[in-house]
Amino acid sequence: MYQVQIHYNVQIPVRDGLYLSANLFIPVAHYPNERFPAVLEMIPYRKDGWRYISDHQIMTYLAERGYVGCRVDIRGTGSSPGIALDEYTLDETYDGYDIVEWLAQQLWSNGKVGMWGISYGGFTSIQVAMLQPPSLKAIVPVYATDDRYTDDVHYIGGCKTASEMAQYAISQLAMNALPPRSDYAGIHWSKQWQERLEETPPWLLSWLRHQTDGPYWRNGSLAPDYTRIECAMLLIGGWHDSYTNSVLRMMEHCTAAPRKAIIGNWVHQLPDYAYPGPTFDWLDATVRFFDHWLKDEDNGIMEEPTFIFYRREYAPPIAFPPTLPGVWQAEVGYPSPRRQEQIFYLGAQTLQPEPSQEHGVDFYPHHPTLGTAASLCYGGGAAPNGLARDLRPDEALALTYTSAPLAEPLDVVGFPQVVLHLQATAPVANVVVRLTDVAPDGTSAQVAVGMLNLTHRTSHSAPESLQPEEIYAVSITLKATGYRFQVGHRLRVSVASGWWPVIWPSPYPADNYLYWGGATPSRLILPVLPPAPEPRPLPPMKRTPPTLIDLGESRDEPPIWQITQDVIQNSVTVKVFGGDSARLPNGLVIANSEMLEMTAYNHDPAHTRLYNEVIYELHEFGHAIEIRATGSIRSTATEFHVDIQLQVLLNGTRFFEKSWLESIPRFLV
Repeated sequence: MYQVQIHYNVQIPVRDGLYLSANLFIPVAHYPNERFPAVLEMIPYRKDGWRYISDHQIMTYLAERGYVGCRVDIRGTGSSPGIALDEYTLDETYDGYDIVEWLAQQLWSNGKVGMWGISYGGFTSIQVAMLQPPSLKAIVPVYATDDRYTDDVHYIGGCKTASEMAQYAISQLAMNALPPRSDYAGIHWSKQWQERLEETPPWLLSWLRHQTDGPYWRNGSLAPDYTRIECAMLLIGGWHDSYTNSVLRMMEHCTAAPRKAIIGNWVHQLPDYAYPGPTFDWLDATVRFFDHWLKDEDNGIMEEPTFIFYRREYAPPIAFPPTLPGVWQAEVGYPSPRRQEQIFYLGAQTLQPEPSQEHGVDFYPHHPTLGTAASLCYGGGAAPNGLARDLRPDEALALTYTSAPLAEPLDVVGFPQVVLHLQATAPVANVVVRLTDVAPDGTSAQVAVGMLNLTHRTSHSAPESLQPEEIYAVSITLKATGYRFQVGHRLRVSVASGWWPVIWPSPYPADNYLYWGGATPSRLILPVLPPAPEPRPLPPMKRTPPTLIDLGESRDEPPIWQITQDVIQNSVTVKVFGGDSARLPNGLVIANSEMLEMTAYNHDPAHTRLYNEVIYELHEFGHAIEIRATGSIRSTATEFHVDIQLQVLLNGTRFFEKSWLESIPRFLV
């Protein structure tokens, strides 16, 4: 173990002349001329404030084990100059390239650099790796994606998100409005902060203007050209996180890169403390991986099975399960060479292994407020962002197709898929499909979910209106899963027109029809793993959490997740709230809170509304700073009306105020 020196506000030059602010965690050498590899993380979440504690814990852990930890505020955020014009800009990614090469050239460096990050930092590590900086040898993206259009908080299956997008968009507007540290900026502090406030746009507006796939979303997306990454990758995902699919896609398609993957039960929290358990010491696995690729240690990690996942089983569904039953499982890779396909055909409320000789059609109306028994967002996270409960209340208003009880276990690993024959009377319609495990007592627990804006049935870049007389055969890929259906349990497929408040309702009342049997064989296709002749042994895995330094004091506000049905207005409103505060060892006091209220109407799906309010408070060096950002989105059948307000108070006095009002046409969404 090494002692650690911390160098704050190190200025790292990038190609356009800016100097970005970094904190370096440097091991104290055991002997003269000892050299160390570096591990970089780049995110916009103010390293000297909201990420101070976790940065110090993780980077100190790495430095104690012989790595120089480097945490950079991306341009235009925290204490770095410039303007954050959007997430994942090309300039930002080239900054990453330059920082990697700068780290490799330092006197303490052995010339090798790795990157890691959770969420935004995971995205950044993938994006920088696509540029192939010569000194970048390995990355560890945690909960990140290869495709910014299909698998992020903006659009899923061509459907516009509501709860997930809103939580991030307004929160990030407020975060971007925070100032650089005044002791770093010196006499230029007020000027630099004022320029940032004047010139930083709300990222939300760009997301809403780009409703279809195209060059905007391909920037920063690895897909479809997976050959652009050649460095080694350790991909970490969670079955209950939003970014699961990319782990399996990158395992399958990044053939130029040595790669490994670990997927647990987890939501969007680091695996050493995330729910649902069991937890996992991801830092130990990360260090073993970096030891091999950045220190040339022959520790055998690349000879171990490349795909490790937790194959979960049924448990009574609750919103915040501390753990879920199942077993860790090892496979030689993904997809497994043992993978088989098993098909269940939809019939008269049935799922059956053989095609039905009969045929039928089932009606389901557009029900914009359906879905509140499921999770608050596409993936779970810290409270109030919980998971699906018993889905029977939602299924009562949807189509359901259920199998006979299973006579033997059925293991599903990968992407379930459905092929449905659908007809809709509206020009725009969504379909939401769930695969559930029906226990002997009738409880319906979610296994996987998928959705599709049916105007995107052939293309996310060139959608086409639906024709009311036409029956469309559409393929919907569900979220990846690793799951065992037990003996006596039944499989169920449910079909609905929406998922409130996860996706924005399609704007028109509609009659929808699902055809099955005969010439319209609607079906469920499962990626099944038969029992292995001999289970592959698991590699070394530390199950207990890592020991991290204890820093600061923090307190969470009681979270709120309320669902209100208004009988007279025929509406459903979902309200959520969360917040926390902390006193940091450097004397800073920080706090933030977020309230989100979303309402949809069954009789009037076009007029959906959302209101978000975010407050950040910062007390440092004699300054009391309050950032208040609010965002409202109201929709009609043809437009999204956006009203964003930003107010900044310095020592109780208004320092800055700005608003953005814009109406954005809806394009088949």
